[in-house]
Amino acid sequence: MFAKRHCYTQTTLITHYPYYFTADHRRILTVVTTSPKTLSKWLTDLLKSTAKGTPNHNPILVGFSAEYDVVRYTKRGVKDLPYDIVTLCVGSQCIVYHFDTRHSEYGPRNLTNKTLRDFLENPKIAAVGMNMDVACERMERHHGIKIKNAIDLRALVYETLMKKKKDKCMDEEEEEEVVLDVGRYNLDKVAVKVLGKEFEVARPQKKKKKVEWYASDGGKRCYFWYWRRQLRLEKVQFVTVDAHLCFLVGSKCYDMIHGSVTEEVIGNSIKKNVKREKMKI
Repeated sequence: MFAKRHCYTQTTLITHYPYYFTADHRRILTVVTTSPKTLSKWLTDLLKSTAKGTPNHNPILVGFSAEYDVVRYTKRGVKDLPYDIVTLCVGSQCIVYHFDTRHSEYGPRNLTNKTLRDFLENPKIAAVGMNMDVACERMERHHGIKIKNAIDLRALVYETLMKKKKDKCMDEEEEEEVVLDVGRYNLDKVAVKVLGKEFEVARPQKKKKKVEWYASDGGKRCYFWYWRRQLRLEKVQFVTVDAHLCFLVGSKCYDMIHGSVTEEVIGNSIKKNVKREKMKI
C-alpha cells in the first residue's frame, strides 16, 4: 500500500522528519516529531486550511491512533501505561507526535502538551479511531487531555450499515448478526468492508515478525540514544496507515449518514497548502 520514502536533514537541530508515502495513488506527507513547536505549527496550519472549506455545522474529522512502546504485565494483567506516540491524519497530511522519550532517573517524562490538549478539546474537532473509549480514558488519565468529540470507528460503521440496510426490513436476528460482525472487525477489516478490497493492508504476522520501533544504534545503547532515537521507516509507515484509514473510513461513513462531503472538502482545502511541505520552524 505504501512505497516511497523521502527524508531531508538539516545542519541545525533536527526538529522533525518528513516522510512521503503513496496510498491508492495519493501522496501522503507524514511528519514525525518530538518538538512541541513543530506540533503546534502543524495543528495551527491544519485549522487554518480547513476553516474555510468546512461548513460551520460539520466537524473536522481527524484520524486518530495512539500506541505505547513496551507492553508490561502485572499480576492483574496488562499494566496501564501512558502513550508514547499519537498519530493524527487529515486528508493527505499526517503527523506522528512522540511524547518525551527521555529515560532518566532525574526527572519524570513530559507527557503533556498544551497545543495538543487545546486541539483535541476543541468541540469542532472529531477524533475518529478504534477503541476510542479506552483511548479517551488513557489520554485524560496520563496526558491530561480530554477528547471532546471522540467517535469510535466500529460504532460509526455499524450506524452506516444499519442505514444502508434500513430499507431491507431486517429482523432482530439479522441486526444482531451485523452487530457481532462489526464487533469482531479490526481496523483492516473495517477498511475493506467500507472502502473495498483495494484498501487491504499487508501487515507482518505477529507470531513471525514484530515491527521494531526504533532504528538501531549499532549496539552501543548509550544514554543519549534513548531520547534521540528515531522511529523506523516501517513503524512510521504502519502508524500512518492506521490514522489514514481511520480518516478515510470515518469520512465515508459520516458522508453516508449525514449526506456531507467532508473528505472532498478537507482534501481540497489541504491541497492549497501542499507547496508548504517543508515546514518553517
